[in-house]
Parts: sequence; structure tokens; C-alpha cells
Amino acid sequence: MIKGKAIIEIEDKDKEAEIIYKAILPEVESSPSDRSKTIVEVDKEKLKIVVNSKDASSFRASIGSYMRWIRLSYKIKEGLK
Repeated sequence: MIKGKAIIEIEDKDKEAEIIYKAILPEVESSPSDRSKTIVEVDKEKLKIVVNSKDASSFRASIGSYMRWIRLSYKIKEGLK
């Protein structure tokens, strides 16, 4: 079985890292599967997401979900300007 691990780091000077952190934290806390575990951390201007998965399917699904939520957060912020 193929396992997966990814580290996604986003640096932003407009405090967007904190906003994105708060937006995706509920998704991390309510993960529907034990096949993938995610850790999210924020430090000033940097958001770090670590995804560990037991198999390739859950790895792909987790990465795809987090990238969509991040992209959505940016789109919402841009729409509010």
C-alpha cells in the first residue's frame, strides 16, 4: 500500500494565513476518515498544512480538498474588496 505525506506552506503578508487557518480548521477537526490525518499550524505570515495518508486515494482526496478550501478562501476575500 502506498502512503503519502505532503507539507503545504503558504506565506502571506496580509494576515491571510490566519484567515485561511480559521476557515479550514473546522474541516481538520471534523475529518470523516481515519485514513488521513492533517495538522494545521499558523505562525504570523505563514500557514503550514501537513497531510499524512494511509493510502493513495485518501492522500489525493485530502490534498485536493485542502487546496480547494484555500482557493475558495482567497476568492471570497477578493470578492469582499
